[in-house]
Amino acid sequence: MSAATRRALTAAATGALLLGLTTACGSSDSGTSSDGTVTLRYAMWDAVQKPALQKSIDAFEKQHPKIKVKIELNAWAQYWSKLQTQMAGRTAPDVFWDHVAYFPQFAQQGVLTDLTPYIKADKLNTSIYDTKLLAGWQQNGKQYGLPKDWDTIAQIYNKSMLKTAGLTQDQLSNLSWNTTDGGTFVKALQKLTIDAGGKHPNQAGFDAKHVKQYGLALSSANGQTDWWDAATQNGCKLQDKQWGKWTINQPSCVQAVQFIQDLRLKYHVAVPASVTNTPNGAALPQVMARKQAAVVWDGSWDLNAYQSSMKGNFGVAELPSGPVGKGTVYNGLSNALYAGSKHPKEAWELVKWLASEESQKIIVSAGSVWPGIPTLNQEFVDVWQKQGVDVSAFSKEAAGTTMGYPLTTSSATYNVKVQDAFNQVWLGQQSPQKAADSVNEESNAAIK
Repeated sequence: MSAATRRALTAAATGALLLGLTTACGSSDSGTSSDGTVTLRYAMWDAVQKPALQKSIDAFEKQHPKIKVKIELNAWAQYWSKLQTQMAGRTAPDVFWDHVAYFPQFAQQGVLTDLTPYIKADKLNTSIYDTKLLAGWQQNGKQYGLPKDWDTIAQIYNKSMLKTAGLTQDQLSNLSWNTTDGGTFVKALQKLTIDAGGKHPNQAGFDAKHVKQYGLALSSANGQTDWWDAATQNGCKLQDKQWGKWTINQPSCVQAVQFIQDLRLKYHVAVPASVTNTPNGAALPQVMARKQAAVVWDGSWDLNAYQSSMKGNFGVAELPSGPVGKGTVYNGLSNALYAGSKHPKEAWELVKWLASEESQKIIVSAGSVWPGIPTLNQEFVDVWQKQGVDVSAFSKEAAGTTMGYPLTTSSATYNVKVQDAFNQVWLGQQSPQKAADSVNEESNAAIK
């Protein structure tokens, strides 16, 4: 997801609040031709991934001559509202990309097929997947999706700007922050932040109202690419357990929120939220392309966007460590089988193929997403190494301390409430504690 698409998550979540999905006892509108050929509909939202997926599907169709697959591409901003409308009308695609923010409500509403019987019948070896990714699609002993990919958050930096400031990638990867003076992380960002007169924030006369280059840019509708990561580095747990209550108002979480606010309002080393967090704010790749910031915290899904705009003049470093160490949000998508499909057996064959090593090798070759099968990670690194970019920081982080995306039936409420309350925090209009208290209370009240 780009920054713009993450903001669209809130709009889609609002739609989920208003749209009562009907349990899928109907069927999709997939067809069967006169010669017995079945046409499956496959929904996705990322145009960058479509060419590689088409190659995978071409290979699938050769192996399954009686199955054709039609890709339905809808941008993230429209994807969820359209999918929810289709589910309500029982015309959803046979197979579709699923996100853990929506998985809980879909599982509860019965619109996802439990894959467990298919897995057992075909003796599918699920040990090839990362156990954390696989577990993220499970509820009450049922498997509702197979891992498609994964992502973590890292520091994307402008090579030229970093060199001018006398910093290296290794130094950037080994910085640390604290709640007292910001630590070495803030000191490095001060070197990278320059006002119109050439002064840095730690120098007398620095003009915080006229900054020509910031050290850092952050943007997130829900927290995934900014304060959730700082929270992990500070020992915060967003929930008391998976599928449990929200706990974002505990001290370790609030301190992380305070630190992210301080980067903007106290230390003046991060691009103001008025630039990045408004509905029409600049996406992080745009901020980097404009040279407004030397470093951004962003997800691996945006790698192609940086390559397109910066032509190799960027690198990837690990996030800094916090008071309790390193940590990042670790997330992944799945391919889900619609419970109302007319052709569940054929749809399962597609889901199984997309989760196979053969298919994921094809996808990895495009370098758009990390594979759901960990043994293929090095192949992804190699693809980017040939383009002059070392992306291994993402996989190093995935192997370390991570925070899984929250599994909760109240994610729609959370996504709406957190954007409103926390944008006020980033603008200095509300305290981190007050915002966390209100979001926590309303999100817990919405748990079903």
